[in-house]
Amino acid sequence: MAAVDSFYLLYREIARSCNCYMEALALVGAWYTARKSITVICDFYSLIRLHFIPRLGSRADLIKQYGRWAVVSGATDGIGKAYAEELASRGLNIILISRNEEKLQVVAKDIADTYKVETDIIVADFSSGREIYLPIREALKDKDVGILAYLDHFSRALQYEYASKGIFVQSLIPFYVATSMTAPSNFLHRCSWLVPSPKVYAHHAVSTLGISKRTTGYWSHSIQFLFAQYMPEWLWVWGANILNRSLRKEALSCTA
Repeated sequence: MAAVDSFYLLYREIARSCNCYMEALALVGAWYTARKSITVICDFYSLIRLHFIPRLGSRADLIKQYGRWAVVSGATDGIGKAYAEELASRGLNIILISRNEEKLQVVAKDIADTYKVETDIIVADFSSGREIYLPIREALKDKDVGILAYLDHFSRALQYEYASKGIFVQSLIPFYVATSMTAPSNFLHRCSWLVPSPKVYAHHAVSTLGISKRTTGYWSHSIQFLFAQYMPEWLWVWGANILNRSLRKEALSCTA
C-alpha cells in the first residue's frame, strides 16, 4: 500500500511540474488551429470573390479598363486559342504569339472573321533565348496593349514591372483542361465540372481579369489548388503521377 501511495505522490509531483509545459503546448496548439482556420476561411473567401461574385454583375468593359489590344502566347491551340477567342468576343483586338506561323495565320484569320476585330501575329519560340524579345518589342511598340497572358514566372515578373503603366499581366496556372492532351481520357470527359473544355475555361478565366494577376482560372481548379496546398506534397505528387501515366498510356493506345 505504501508503494502505491508513493507512486501516486510521484505522479502528482510530475504532473504539477509539467503543468506549465502542458499549458504552453495547449496555447501553441490553439494558436496553430486558429491560424489555419483563418487561412482556410480567407482562401474560400478569395475563391468566392474571384470566381462567383464577378458573375453576378454585368461583364466588365475590358476595352475601357485596359485598352484595345491584348497579347496571348501559345495561341494556336487549346487554352491559349480559347483565351484569345474569349477576349475577342469582348471586342479586344488580339496579338497572337506562337512558334508556328502557318497555324498563327489560320487562327488570326478565324478570330478576325468571327469576332470582327483586328488581329496580328508574332512568330516566336520562347525556348530560343533572349533574341526573341527584340522583335516582340518592335511589334508591340505602337499598340495600345493592356492585357498580357504569358508563362507563369515571366508573367509575374512583368506584372510587377508594368502594373504602374496600366498594363495587366495575368498568369494562368490551370489544372487539367480537356485539350488534345487529355482528349483520350473517358474519365476526364465524364467530369466536365472538374476538367472543363478550353472554351469554358477561357470564359471563366477572362472574368477574373483585374481581380487576380495569378489564378488557376476556373473555380474547381481553385478548389483543387486549395486541397493541394493542405495535402502532403508527396501525396498529391503521387496522385498526379498516377493520373499522368494513365493519360499517357491511354493516349498511346489510341494512336497505336
